[in-house]
This record gives sequence, C-alpha cells and structure tokens, in this order.
Amino acid sequence: MPKVSCLVEQLTQDAIEAAQNGQWEQVIVLYDQRLSHGPQQALSSEAIKFLVESDQWLVKRVREAQAAIRQHLNDIQDQRRKLGVLKRQWGVKSTTQVRHLLTI
Repeated sequence: MPKVSCLVEQLTQDAIEAAQNGQWEQVIVLYDQRLSHGPQQALSSEAIKFLVESDQWLVKRVREAQAAIRQHLNDIQDQRRKLGVLKRQWGVKSTTQVRHLLTI
C-alpha cells in the first residue's frame, strides 16, 4: 500500500505547512482527510516514524498557539479592567488631574 503511505505522508506534510502559516482550519481539514484514508497499520516503519514525529511537532505548535492565545486574552482582560477603572474614575467629579489618572 505505498500509495496510501505517500498520500498520508503528503497530507501530513501539507498540514505542517498549514500550521507554519497559521492556517489552523486547513490543518484540521488535512488531518480529517488523513484519517479517512484507511488504516495506518500497513505503513512502513519509516512512514510511521515520520507521522509520529510530525504529529508530535504539530501538537507542540498547537500548544504554543494556545498558550499565546491565552496570554493575549489575559492581556486584553487586564486592559479592559484598567479601562473600567479609568471610566469609573472619570465619571466621578474629582480634582485629580487627568494626567495622573492616565498613569495608573
């Protein structure tokens, strides 16, 4: 079944390239296609090794992307909190100068 092996390997390589370009929806599509191309027991040991290493690489990239997204969301949440504080402070008539409020 070398045809299946080549197709599965090509789909995996395409998924890696899509991940490198941040095209995560395409990665999902390619992995779905890879799964639909039959059992992988008939693959050579080299093909299996390639697939395992590629999958491990991809899992690592997904985790890195998830961590970056989490950090970005935390940063946004912090900024929203700070803006909420500023809005509340500006809504209250105060003698505090605006310049001071912006440094908080």
